[in-house]
Amino acid sequence: MGTKQQVILSSLADFRRGTDLLDHPGLNKGTAFTDEERSNLGLHGLLPPHVENLESQVVRAYEAYKRKDDDLERHIYLRGLQDTDEVLFYRLLLEHIEEMTPMVYTPVVAQACQQFSHIYRRPRGLFISYPLRGSIPALLRNRANAEVDVIVATDGERILGIGDQGAGGLGIPIGKLSLYTLIGGIRPERTLPIVLDVGTNNAERLNDPEYIGWRHKRMTGDEYFDFVDQFVQAVKKGTSRNLSSIGKTLRPHMPARFFSAIKTSC
Repeated sequence: MGTKQQVILSSLADFRRGTDLLDHPGLNKGTAFTDEERSNLGLHGLLPPHVENLESQVVRAYEAYKRKDDDLERHIYLRGLQDTDEVLFYRLLLEHIEEMTPMVYTPVVAQACQQFSHIYRRPRGLFISYPLRGSIPALLRNRANAEVDVIVATDGERILGIGDQGAGGLGIPIGKLSLYTLIGGIRPERTLPIVLDVGTNNAERLNDPEYIGWRHKRMTGDEYFDFVDQFVQAVKKGTSRNLSSIGKTLRPHMPARFFSAIKTSC
């Protein structure tokens, strides 16, 4: 992963420099940027002078992880690391896979979905909400990377035994795709987590002043199915012809016709 990153860094040197480069989780290496890279990419002064290797960064990251008092705090820490330095995030997970996999996905992701609006920090993936149903192709074009191999989408209704979490259900696609990268080797920038925000029937979420989703009762019947159909058609037309799979965490009674044209992977 480090070698590929060096190639990407070289090819993007003319496009991302300085803080713009450090703010990109797929390209940021933090203190592991070499002196030559720091000179070429305008990073001197933005980083402490000592150049570290990835192994040293993992040691520091693990020390910070162990200082967290509970599982939700550990989940928040790992998600924050993922949003700032993906190479370090995945290397840390790889070296502590049995310990950290439950923090990234089940069972801790269920608690993270419940608290999603309270722990939200920065964008990852897409929120496709019902009020913007007429603009789904445009929303898909706003994704961070045009080339996508795997999409995992959820409507947030049935989340790991804790029920309807509305927009908070996005934690499931994020966690699942993290494992696809960690274990399956899928490039993280070619994955896309999506929540189809059709409202929620969870009164606790609707009454939460910090809830970040669409504050409306969940859409049902033809309105719901038409919305999902629009989404599927937009994915078919607006993503790469090489899209290999779209995982679905939608209603179990979804008509099969909605996914018949796309190879599915749950």
